[in-house]
Amino acid sequence: MSDNKSYFPALNDVMTAEHTLAEILSPTPLMHNRNLSERYGADVMLKREDLQMVRSYKIRGAYNKIRSLAPDRTASGIVCASAGNHAQGVALSCNKLGIAGKIFMPVTTPKQKINQVKMFGGEFVEVVLTGDTFDQANAAAMETCEREGKTFIRRSTTQRSSRVRAPSGWRYCNRAARRWITSSCPSAAEVSPRASAASTNRCRRRRRS
Repeated sequence: MSDNKSYFPALNDVMTAEHTLAEILSPTPLMHNRNLSERYGADVMLKREDLQMVRSYKIRGAYNKIRSLAPDRTASGIVCASAGNHAQGVALSCNKLGIAGKIFMPVTTPKQKINQVKMFGGEFVEVVLTGDTFDQANAAAMETCEREGKTFIRRSTTQRSSRVRAPSGWRYCNRAARRWITSSCPSAAEVSPRASAASTNRCRRRRRS
């Protein structure tokens, strides 16, 4: 399936990704945000993926994808192009898995981000600064892959990497949604998953009236 088509991962794929990511990540909390809750008149919860080592959820897609590759796909090393979070996720993944990586970044990338990528990658990662834009750095990365036989790791838009977005919050969301529905509207306890969002909204309106 091509990357530009809609993809919805199966629950088994999500659970497999969760177990894979448990090798290097700890669960991040779901926290109530007062400002947003007051602004929108709702209980707004934020998933604190900024507490990950690389300060974003991008480590999830990068690690899950690289970890899934067969040895012959990583023997020659991997390549990615990024100006920030994805680069850090790939760098840390290479370090943890002992795989050589080459990360292409635009020359305009802030020095702090470049240093972070080098720190996370350590001896396993080489940072290549090229081009003034991401597109130019990405083109150089693709050329290197073809020339050197390396594997390109895209940003979180592929099937394998998109599976990891759900493990970060599906346990919390399912648990919280069921608790809200059954405590606020007992009659909605047997509502189907497809209709749960609409039922929750109706319950919320009744509670406010």
